[in-house]
Amino acid sequence: MKENKLIEMSNKIESLTRVTQQIIHKITQLEMLLVHITEVVKRLDEFEKISTQLKQESDDRKRDTQEA
Repeated sequence: MKENKLIEMSNKIESLTRVTQQIIHKITQLEMLLVHITEVVKRLDEFEKISTQLKQESDDRKRDTQEA
C-alpha cells in the first residue's frame, strides 16, 4: 500500500475512535440521568400505586398476547 493510503486509513481509525468515545460518554450520561430520574420517581407519593397498576397492565397484555 502507498503511504498516503495508510495515513488516510490511520486518520479514519482515529476519527472513528473519537466518535466511539463520544458515544460511550453520551451513553454513560444517559445512564446516570436515568438513575437519577428513577430515584426521583421512587420518592413520589403515588409511586407504589402507579407501579402496581403498570405491572397489572403489563401482565394483562402478556395474557392477551398468549391467548391470541
